[in-house]
Amino acid sequence: MEINKMIVSLAVSLGLLFSALLPASANETVNVATVLYPPLVFEDAEPKFGKGMLRDIVTEAFAAEGLSAQYDLLPMSRNVWSIVKRVQDCCLGSMEWFRQSGLEDKVEAVDNIQLNFVGFYQVKRFPEGVAFNRLAELNKYSFGNVRGSSSQRVLDEAGLETDLASDIRINFLKLNAGRFDFAVAFRVTGEYLIWELFPEKAPEFSFTTKAIEQMKLSVIFQKRNRKLKRTFIKGLEKIARDGTYYSILKRYHVNGIVPEDIIPKNLRAVVKK
Repeated sequence: MEINKMIVSLAVSLGLLFSALLPASANETVNVATVLYPPLVFEDAEPKFGKGMLRDIVTEAFAAEGLSAQYDLLPMSRNVWSIVKRVQDCCLGSMEWFRQSGLEDKVEAVDNIQLNFVGFYQVKRFPEGVAFNRLAELNKYSFGNVRGSSSQRVLDEAGLETDLASDIRINFLKLNAGRFDFAVAFRVTGEYLIWELFPEKAPEFSFTTKAIEQMKLSVIFQKRNRKLKRTFIKGLEKIARDGTYYSILKRYHVNGIVPEDIIPKNLRAVVKK
């Protein structure tokens, strides 16, 4: 009897070991938490674009490994909660969200892209452009930002006056109305929103050439979910090698020019342009 129990126990242990090593099964659905943030994540497909630059990358990476992705668009704080409480399989966003909550040791990230936060402004307000060495030098000006944004920490550290909104579009509408001097956004986001909201005024806006902050955007997994993380990495590298990844980046840049520093270090050696 004891021998039979040992055999059963060994078989169960081996089964668990092999299941952990095997890739996720085909047609499995991965539940992804993220935020609505154009053009990185749209709620629905947008003509000429898709469902968002980041959303498309993640969808294609999982699809390359036979998985489908289902997205839940949540506030930033609930993204963190949904991963820590294992409500969702992974989160598409920023590790800064988890650092702000003191929970970065619970998760691991796979970087997808890296983007610069810049300050968009009206050219008539700063006809000579805007130059600064330290962000604190701009403390006599007003800024608009999204509540919960990963960039808010550096604005607070610089002592900058900030008007917070729940929607990035509101910030650009306020910028156009002269409610503040700068709207903080990723460059690709600001360019897209200006094109979407007031395309005829596009030449009237510019942005700081010096970045306010560089941010990596990643798929974030609980540490115990390493099997799914490995599967995602394989799919991400596949679409980087076959050109899908770069074609997505190009599609979402209004002028078709992809900045070199958008590609994170983990993908630079394998990306086909």
